[in-house]
Amino acid sequence: MDLFTKIKSITSFTESEEIFTQFILNHPYDVIQLSLQQLAKTSYVSISTIYRVMEKLDINGLNQLKLQISESLKNNKDLKEIDYNYPFKKTDTHHQIMTQMLSLYEQTLKNTFNLIDLDELLHIVQALKKANNIYIFPSIGNYFMAESFQQSMLEIGVKVDVIKEAYYQHWNVQLCKEGDIVMLISYAGRTPQIKNIVQELNQKNIPIILISSTIHTPIDQFAKYHLYFSSYEDSEEKIASFSSRISLQYLLDCIYACYFNRDYQKNLEYKIKNYID
Repeated sequence: MDLFTKIKSITSFTESEEIFTQFILNHPYDVIQLSLQQLAKTSYVSISTIYRVMEKLDINGLNQLKLQISESLKNNKDLKEIDYNYPFKKTDTHHQIMTQMLSLYEQTLKNTFNLIDLDELLHIVQALKKANNIYIFPSIGNYFMAESFQQSMLEIGVKVDVIKEAYYQHWNVQLCKEGDIVMLISYAGRTPQIKNIVQELNQKNIPIILISSTIHTPIDQFAKYHLYFSSYEDSEEKIASFSSRISLQYLLDCIYACYFNRDYQKNLEYKIKNYID
């Protein structure tokens, strides 16, 4: 049962709780974007009312509420027009393929935007600014996007190490010291060595920025910061990672852009001064 259906099926909400549940149904995108304090103010209920509603819905915290709303929105009629694993058929013309891909990109980006917690993004940018060393551990399908982010950061004078192979990830974990940070990119967190890596990082008090799908993974608990892929695709059965790839690219570009913006003039001057063809 999706969240919207579940809300409609519960009859035990108090009057104030009913006000908030109707706000969820009528303004789902607002709920996704607002902080707890903003949400209470905008919906005209108390923070305690919001927590009581979440408890009745078996939801653990505001982030989980936002994820479930996003999943419910994802399953609406408009989004079912595209099969994200097989977005085109053998008989489609080039124009039909291009149109389907455009719709896939548009809906993926919209969903990814709705999954971003603005406070979380702010804390991630702040953590990257303070870090002594930044490491990225990407899963196999995400190497090129990680390297693109690495290149962007290098062009404003920030060194980022992309560690691709499991062997080197293991040994770079041993090199990590207090003040470093690791960005871990994994759609479903299923690679065999990943749990050992996050456990070792936690033992060394190295903060982890996890970018994953909205599917619960065994490594979620180890992440200090968490951003989410748009999770339309099957992790295995698909023509290509069209949706998850554009979703990750958008997330990394947003992180870079927000990082750049904190010292806009300085970073712009650095790029112009050191530009090469």
